[in-house]
Amino acid sequence: MSARDESREFAEGVGGRLNAPKSERYRRSVLDVEGRANRYVARYMLGSDLAYVLTATELGLTPPDDGRVLLRCLLDLLGDLDQLLAGGTALDIGVQREVWVLERVPKAVAARLHIGRNRGESVRNYLPRMFFRDALWRQYEATRELVAVLVAKAEPVLETVIPVYHHLQHAGMTTLGESLLSWASNFYAYLERLREADRRIDIAPPVMTSRRESVAIGEAVQRRLGFSRSAPLRQQMHVTEDQFAEPFFALLMVAVGIARLAEDLRIYMTSEFAFFELADRNASGSSHLPQKKNPFGLQAIIGSAAVGVGRLAAQLTMNISPSEELESVFQAASLYEQADDIIANTWFMAEIIEGGRFDTAEMGRKSGLGFAGAPTALDMLMFDADVPMRVAHHELGNSVRRLIAGDDVPDLAATIGAQLGRPVAIDTADVLDVLRGDRVPDFALNLPAVHSTFARLKADLAALAPRPNPVTSVLDALTAEAEAVLGSKETA
Repeated sequence: MSARDESREFAEGVGGRLNAPKSERYRRSVLDVEGRANRYVARYMLGSDLAYVLTATELGLTPPDDGRVLLRCLLDLLGDLDQLLAGGTALDIGVQREVWVLERVPKAVAARLHIGRNRGESVRNYLPRMFFRDALWRQYEATRELVAVLVAKAEPVLETVIPVYHHLQHAGMTTLGESLLSWASNFYAYLERLREADRRIDIAPPVMTSRRESVAIGEAVQRRLGFSRSAPLRQQMHVTEDQFAEPFFALLMVAVGIARLAEDLRIYMTSEFAFFELADRNASGSSHLPQKKNPFGLQAIIGSAAVGVGRLAAQLTMNISPSEELESVFQAASLYEQADDIIANTWFMAEIIEGGRFDTAEMGRKSGLGFAGAPTALDMLMFDADVPMRVAHHELGNSVRRLIAGDDVPDLAATIGAQLGRPVAIDTADVLDVLRGDRVPDFALNLPAVHSTFARLKADLAALAPRPNPVTSVLDALTAEAEAVLGSKETA
């Protein structure tokens, strides 16, 4: 038996409670599946190992020489991690990193790696929380960039008139600035949701016993891993698995938002609309049709969000299990993968908006089609001429029907006045100009709100304080602390 096989069997418990290694079918069905998550959480596993070894050594629970051997091994593993993962892993991360350690240090020293904790404390609690705290920070940065790009894109077109659609039919008019700022305002609100999701998973697992040593280890590790509080009750982290579902939901909200924007842009790219063109670097050609510029990137964003919705449903379904079970851990790789995709897609959407071109001339030309001025004409009749809403609505609908048929529209003042039994001050020609979109009254575009929203968003973005990545900062601090411990021994 090779040294690696011996290390693997020891880490898997062979020779202890078990008397045989895992079957190949077990490995394929269980270990291979859980091991897929290793590339997402291996760094956090080794980082938490540093926290535990530093703490146990500091408290005198691990002999100093053994502690330094383990620290040196863990630092080396972190340095070699990309290479280790590139070689493939077929074990869950708890076992896999123990095998890596056993290959580099004596078995008796490696055995001290587990002091003060259990497997679930890591793979079910610390690791998903560390992954998602990092992911939420990265999503925050990507979303902030998307908002900034939308605001910058809106600035020169705050008053540029474009159509509004409802059921893909012309429904009114707005400005391109208002449209872009509407997206920016919604995405800006997601920043607080992402911060709140981080606050809610900023909780360390509870100490499993009331022993003085266990409490001391738990409190020190919590601090070293950057968590502001810990759960007080042992079962508190078992009765729910919100650490998987809730942060992913916060990410998915952004994914659905950018997919909705991608759907609009994909429609705008059609010849029938011709409102938007992707930059060449964000588009694809056709293998058969030389004239095409395909929005594959937009479709990828849309498809990814759809998969994410399904993955959230799967996560919530897995949560319906006995509270001690670990289905979420076994299947975590696809959740982590989808989270990374959402972040990448958000950065990509920011690049699409920044590099894309809106054809404002075409948007302006089509803004009045389909009698898109009807809502504004309705307001004029109601508020300027005191015409009851349903009467005004009926007469404008009749006017549209007659114009489509090529018939003359009767004088609205006479027609409506006869129904109301009183004279009304209506300029039929002016109302029809507005109805056809030939004239757009200032009040129809709500320009004061557009300008004030632009100013507010720009100021809000400038006021956002820099936010260091809570997980990267912790790993850097742990590495520095471990290097300092090793350096102090060498100096001595």
